This record gives sequence, structure tokens and C-alpha cells, in this order.
Amino acid sequence: MKNRKLIAGLAVLGVLVVSAAAYFGLAGDKKVGLLEEDAFRASRDISNEKVAYLDSEAIALSNASDSDTGLRSEALDAYNQVNEQRASAGLSSLKWDQNLETVSSVRAKECAVKFSHTRPDGREWYTVNSKIQGGENLAFGFDTAGDAVDAWMNSPTHRDNILYDEFARVAISIYQDDDGTNYWAQEYGY
Repeated sequence: MKNRKLIAGLAVLGVLVVSAAAYFGLAGDKKVGLLEEDAFRASRDISNEKVAYLDSEAIALSNASDSDTGLRSEALDAYNQVNEQRASAGLSSLKWDQNLETVSSVRAKECAVKFSHTRPDGREWYTVNSKIQGGENLAFGFDTAGDAVDAWMNSPTHRDNILYDEFARVAISIYQDDDGTNYWAQEYGY
């Protein structure tokens, strides 16, 4: 009986280790990144918000147009792939939104400092511009749009944001740190 419990315990531990290795990209030779979970606000939350947050300083310091042309092209490729996923699910395409691009640029740069839905200063993710941010998907370490979108689609909470039928607008930015790591921020709006 003791041996069976030990074997069962080791089997469960093995499954957990393999699952963790796959999730965190430790298995195999392919370079993969990480995702940050669960950032969503319903449209009613935004309309009921008593205080609007606008981080004008962060927005002023961010200039979406100064991003690397290759990174912007990769972000636009991810945008097209997201819309392909939505079309496959029978949903309408998301429109690219310039204001959300400014927000996603801020968030991508912030993720190089603190990879989290909590901003480096401790505020919530949506406080860059709380009147337009309805959802956020983050990732880092992915070099291609296909890898980032695949990772988002394989994560239930990120997939939910991509396939949420009430989102109408989106923008994606990629910030590349000095060590070459790509930080992805996908911002959704209604």
C-alpha cells in the first residue's frame, strides 16, 4: 500500500513537473516566452467607474511611431492573426486603434521593468487610460507573431480576451529590451 501511494505521488509530481516545464518553456529546444494571466474589464465597469485614470506622463514619454519597423510589422502580423482567429470563431474583426496603440506601447515598455498586469508604480494595468482599456494580453520572450498568438490562444484567459465578442478595437506593441527580449502588450477596447 505504501509503495502504491509513493508511486502515485511520484506520478502526480512528474505530471506537474512536465506541465510546468511545458508552460514555462523549459522543455524542448524551441525558445518560448511567458504569459501573464487575466486582465479584463467589462464595459459596464468602465462606464460605472467613478474616477477616470489617465497617465499622461507615461503617454507623453511613449511614442508608438518611434518603434522599430520590424517590431511594428510583427505586431501588425499578430493583429492579422488575431483577426483570423476571430473569423474562425465567427466573430467580427477588431479595428486597429491608434489610442490603444499608444497605451500598448506604454505597457510593453513597462513590462520590461515589471512583467505583470500591475504597473511598475503599483497601479492597475488599465490606469494608462481607464476610459479605453477593456482587456490586456501580455507576453515576453516570443520572437514572432505566430509564437505569441499561439501562446495566447493556448491560454484560456488570453484566448477569452481574443475571442470576446464585445471587444471592437485593439492594438499590439512590442518593446525590445537591450538584451533582445521582446515584450508584447495587446490592449483591447469596446
